[in-house]
Amino acid sequence: MKKLNILFIAVLTLVTGCKKFLDVEPKGKAIPTHFDHYNGLLNNPYLGGFQHLKFTSTSNAETGEIGYSFSILGDVSAPFYMSDDLQANPSSFNNFTLVEQKYYRWDDELYLPEDNSPDWGGLYSLNYAYNLVIAGTMNSEGGTAQQKEAVVAEARAVRAYLHFWVAQMFAVPYNEATAANDLGIPMVVTPSTEEKNFTRPSNKVLYDFIIAELQAAIPKLSETTINRNRLSRLGAQYMLGQVYFQMKKYDLALKEFTTTQALLSKSQVPMNLYDYNTKVASWYVPFMSYMGLVNHPHPSVSEENIYVKQTAVPLMSAMSTKMILTPAVYSLFGDKDERKKIYASRGIFSSEQLPGVQRAGPGTVNMAPSIPNLLLMKAECEARSGNLTAAQSDLFQLRKNRMPESDAKQTFTEKEPLVKAILDERLREFAATGLRWLDMRRLYDDQTYNNVNTKRVLDGKTYTLRKERLTLRIPANILGYNPNMQNNL
Repeated sequence: MKKLNILFIAVLTLVTGCKKFLDVEPKGKAIPTHFDHYNGLLNNPYLGGFQHLKFTSTSNAETGEIGYSFSILGDVSAPFYMSDDLQANPSSFNNFTLVEQKYYRWDDELYLPEDNSPDWGGLYSLNYAYNLVIAGTMNSEGGTAQQKEAVVAEARAVRAYLHFWVAQMFAVPYNEATAANDLGIPMVVTPSTEEKNFTRPSNKVLYDFIIAELQAAIPKLSETTINRNRLSRLGAQYMLGQVYFQMKKYDLALKEFTTTQALLSKSQVPMNLYDYNTKVASWYVPFMSYMGLVNHPHPSVSEENIYVKQTAVPLMSAMSTKMILTPAVYSLFGDKDERKKIYASRGIFSSEQLPGVQRAGPGTVNMAPSIPNLLLMKAECEARSGNLTAAQSDLFQLRKNRMPESDAKQTFTEKEPLVKAILDERLREFAATGLRWLDMRRLYDDQTYNNVNTKRVLDGKTYTLRKERLTLRIPANILGYNPNMQNNL
């Protein structure tokens, strides 16, 4: 494993500073040759986060042994600071970085020409490793043809998912009527650090690519999940459903979610909802209430996670008491909802009393496939289709694991209030994680279910989320090295 990690570091050294597109500055090469090398790359824990990592390889002058150092250039944090379920803590707003302040104000220009952009570079730099696996695995030494096809399929599916996430920030929300003309994001499908002059395909071309890659990968992936950090058919099927869900193709999404749910039973690692009614007692320490659910399982071992791509942005915010829940969102939690213990009214490292509550713990959260999101997306699809019984069943399954069963029960006889109840549950379940950003983009133009709060007030000044800022502008340094790349409005 050490050698495989060193190889991964040397490979990632190629993708951590380019002045062309990925912010990569080549510092040496380590070329995988064996199947185990490519398979080992996918085992590396550094692929499990939404972070822009800079790796620098070193070598011992006497032994020649390769070593490394690394630094975090930043986290994919725009979805967290731009989400409407949160508001700034006025007393600490001056401690925000300049970019975080711009996120919060929904500014047009986020980055200076000399700035690094983790929201762009973090995902595209990770994408390099998957491109390397796709390009080299089939011609590598060792391994069976079936093993190689499965590894390539996994890399193709995750590469598609990374493109999907970049699109949730830098491409306009998908609209079937205009997708052929709307700008997508560059599709980067080769492990090259020299490629430049990227252009942007249409959203239709981009989403067709993402869907085709997932559809091609799914049959070659194992039906059995043996590791949450490696993608199985279960996770890829979920990803395909989530793509359709974000495209507002709820009928197609429901088919994928139904198949996904059926695959849960084939997992060799536990896949279950935690019953907060019994578990919170072991996660919550009353005299450390400001730490939230301090003993909650880490995303990589949580039984609620199907596949892991985690972020620590909520934790970093809590350490500096930057963002608190809006009163409207916090009021959605009932008195007996055990999720309320996630939030604290004072700072983690100080006795400072906050003007509200912040997400204290778990601070590190999973942005990839999970059982709670599967149930809520599936429930919404069912409700929108008019299958109220199935939708209420999925909604109840989640709620009874978050609060007493008597509080969890709800009865709906009409579609509209049920869909709105599911959207409220999404706010409760994913509050202060950044996942709300995807719903804001999806629901902004929904004439019936738009629940997006487009106003923020800070120091007496009101900031408004315009439709254009559901899409981030391309960082200036990226445009500088890609003169043919068109920017967003």
